[in-house]
Amino acid sequence: MKIKQTFQYDVLVIGGGQAALAAAISAKEEGVSVALVTKGKAGLGGSSVISDGVHSAIFSPGDSPDAFYKDIINGGRQLSDRKLARILAEECTDRVNELENKFGIELELERKISTPGHTFPRRVYAGNGLGRNTTKAMRKFASEIGIYFHEQSAIVDLIKDQDSVIGAIIQRENEFYAYNAPAVILASGGFGGLYASSDNPRDVSGEGIGMAWRHGACLVDMEFVQFYPYRLKYPANVDIMTRIFGKGAFLVNEKNERFMEKYPKKELETRDVLSYALFKENKVLLNFANVEEGNIQRDSPHLYRLFKKGYEGEWIMSPVQHYSMGGIQTDEWGRTNLPGLYACGECTGGLHGSNRLGGGSLTEALVFGHRTGKMAAREKRLEYIKATDSYFDKESYLNSHTQLEEQEIIQKIKEIMWTKVGIERTGQSLREAADELGWIASQLEENKSIINVQLQDKVRAAWASALAGATRKESRGAHKIQDIRGEQTEWERKIIIQKHDIQFSQTFFNTIAD
Repeated sequence: MKIKQTFQYDVLVIGGGQAALAAAISAKEEGVSVALVTKGKAGLGGSSVISDGVHSAIFSPGDSPDAFYKDIINGGRQLSDRKLARILAEECTDRVNELENKFGIELELERKISTPGHTFPRRVYAGNGLGRNTTKAMRKFASEIGIYFHEQSAIVDLIKDQDSVIGAIIQRENEFYAYNAPAVILASGGFGGLYASSDNPRDVSGEGIGMAWRHGACLVDMEFVQFYPYRLKYPANVDIMTRIFGKGAFLVNEKNERFMEKYPKKELETRDVLSYALFKENKVLLNFANVEEGNIQRDSPHLYRLFKKGYEGEWIMSPVQHYSMGGIQTDEWGRTNLPGLYACGECTGGLHGSNRLGGGSLTEALVFGHRTGKMAAREKRLEYIKATDSYFDKESYLNSHTQLEEQEIIQKIKEIMWTKVGIERTGQSLREAADELGWIASQLEENKSIINVQLQDKVRAAWASALAGATRKESRGAHKIQDIRGEQTEWERKIIIQKHDIQFSQTFFNTIAD
């Protein structure tokens, strides 16, 4: 590998979504030099950009951080990291309000309907319910305060000096660049793009998680994958906003039975409960005949546009992979167990436990992006450690011939993840998935090339999810296995994966595994 150019910054952020921008802005405000490297364009790529801009904040009479904290713990089925959950509950309102006060983003409060799993209305729509409006405003702010954008660039690997991370190797087109930085923040997203059916962009493919694992970072809660139930499959593939279910919409099966009638909150149950209920039905149809047209237009604009086109057939619903609760283990300041490496956003795990509440992802991005950027800037070492030329001569970066075709591998991963690590799983299917994905990774390791290293990182993220799922001998939250129905008290603990070792933790107060 030939390095075309070397850059040097105090803080290097990998990612281009809301968490990455929040971290970069926070670090820059500490007075350090900051570069943001992203595969696309900053603020215009990743899952936060295509989101509905939903955040959570405390504004309802009688609500409090304590009440929100309890909801997070209950929603995560007692597996949420207590310290992280407490911080999110206490700091969410300040961070969400900053969207308007600092970035000029219009906020709309949902004061009447509580999001599933929340005991009070906390839903805040930013930027008219379009995630892109939020990230574009944050991008503009970041540019104005002097953050350097390096776009259309993909991370190849971390640069290390002994056990410390000191930068990253970046590929832009067919050329390679070295970025020396005493603090590197991964905000590279989850691994939803590795599922055959997902509402994530294809580039949300877990390589940051797999790369961190390869260098010895701890992964946590990888078995917990959230599936989104409010997804229209036909006549178009779009999200349906939950607000219409509080205003007359409901779901029926092929027998025209309202199958959620027996549940206390009906169609407003938590996502894990509702997704599993939809999955068990042969066909699920959306009925919104009782919803006023004005409410459809305001509360679910994608559905409204289809409705106004005059479509009169069936409105078929089907759950899709939506969010990864698991990822890189961090403390409350985004520190990993590797010195110099920090992480925030969906590439991290621990906060949500076995199931994330609605409105939690973007709120997490703001709260922990802010905290991670601040700490990375403050802890940066005073003296730079530059990578030597010999580092880039490692055998693992030789451009040898790739035996396995990239697209074939990705398609195989997607098939395995959807059929064996999906909504309904068994101990056997999870073990088979872990074995098959482990075999693919081992084949990639034998043929040392840049593309194989990048593919291996994606495979290892999927493998860790299957391995953790096969290890957990119970059904909890989003992890539903047919072999064992219900939660088991002895499994009220976290599964931590470091390299090929599996560790267990019953201390949920942010202890980073050694």
